[in-house]
Amino acid sequence: MDYMVRVTKQQYINTPLVLRMAGIDHIQEKVNRPSGLPVWQILYGASGTGNIRIEESRYNLEEGQIAVLPPHTGHQYESAQNEWKVHFLGFDGNSCQKLLTDLGLARPGVYHLSHSEKASQAFLLHLKEIVSVINSQIHLKYRALSKELYSTLLDLASGSSLERTALWNDPDGLMSDVIEYLEKHCSEDISLMQIGEEFHLTPEYLCARFKNSTGETVGQYLKRVRIGRARILLMERPDLNLSRIGELCGYRSPSYFGKVFREMTGLTPQNFRTVR
Repeated sequence: MDYMVRVTKQQYINTPLVLRMAGIDHIQEKVNRPSGLPVWQILYGASGTGNIRIEESRYNLEEGQIAVLPPHTGHQYESAQNEWKVHFLGFDGNSCQKLLTDLGLARPGVYHLSHSEKASQAFLLHLKEIVSVINSQIHLKYRALSKELYSTLLDLASGSSLERTALWNDPDGLMSDVIEYLEKHCSEDISLMQIGEEFHLTPEYLCARFKNSTGETVGQYLKRVRIGRARILLMERPDLNLSRIGELCGYRSPSYFGKVFREMTGLTPQNFRTVR
């Protein structure tokens, strides 16, 4: 089922996140939008596989993955084979860009989620609640939708941890191996020299090839993986103090861990744990 949501100009002004559309188990038809849509979109692979092109980058969207499409970003997508079903959200609002940047969801592309089965169940529960609100007659419905949308985005970004970005250009699979190495050793002190030696690459070639394949530097990617892991530990391991969580995520200095965590999420580790 697909749903469209209308809001007044005043409601838009007064709401930081504005839901515009939502869909559950949508049988996805072929779409070609050279100029994109004026809203943010999130597609969640419910079943089957889709081929997605976002500007000049091509991806497959598998079950349990999400695609993020910023406003006015050219894209096209269609089923790779047989029937392809997606859940989707479309939204905008004056706080979207900052919020999605803080959550690590602002860059266009396809993202792999850790704990994909749990993430799928959580996302579907959020969507059902959104649909329930859409179909209700409650007062200030647009605010209730904004609140549920915020919870959905927070769970996608922090509860599920965006660990690995689909690669744009990796014909021999080498950068996939590098990414697997980074995720496996993210709790350790690792340097470009060490990674290069592991894969018989110079640091300069490694950096250039990694950036070309992922759109991120090695340092940016490693930071995102570490903070994503820290988010999970903060929620799932209340028995661990903040210093220990920092150590398990590769940060030996508690103050530096707190600084990086706040840069990435907008919250201190303690505040994040309290809010969640």
